[in-house]
Amino acid sequence: MVDEALQLANSYAPVQWTLAVCSAYMGREKEAVELLEQSMTIYPVAGSEQDEINTFPSVCILEASVLLKHKEIAETLFERLKSTTVSTTGMWWLTCIPRHLGGAAALLERYDEAKEHFEEAITVCTDMRFRPELALSRLGLGEVLLDHYPDEKPEALEHLDFAIKEFREMKMQPSLERALRRKDILKA
Repeated sequence: MVDEALQLANSYAPVQWTLAVCSAYMGREKEAVELLEQSMTIYPVAGSEQDEINTFPSVCILEASVLLKHKEIAETLFERLKSTTVSTTGMWWLTCIPRHLGGAAALLERYDEAKEHFEEAITVCTDMRFRPELALSRLGLGEVLLDHYPDEKPEALEHLDFAIKEFREMKMQPSLERALRRKDILKA
């Protein structure tokens, strides 16, 4: 038992999963995939019942897997985390877990689940007044609605418009560009 605890403690190297996410956002795909796969190797219990450290590493790995469209790892973490009652990751990489679950569900083509998770994220972020994550959650829901629920296009556009306004005000340029690309697609 002590040996297992020491092995787990030694494997807790947050550099791997945070670098995976950062590399994915910077477009360093090959490097990010290597770091993502290393993360699952050094921290195989991510998001499982044996993971008693916290949700931070698991959510970082999930976020990176969605950004990189790595369905196998995304599905593993999605299945492990989808029933969590924890809504945020903590102090130093604060993010909304249901938003990442929504992104993973969308990647895995589970659109009803994606919609539910994004709606939950919107509720959580509204209650917390977590403005950046609220805008990202509304963008995610808007994208799912636009792509897979044509009857809900007016609601999707409301989410996109909200997100665009917020991204502009908060100067979240990459997210703003993503949202604006969606609006341009609609105009074409």
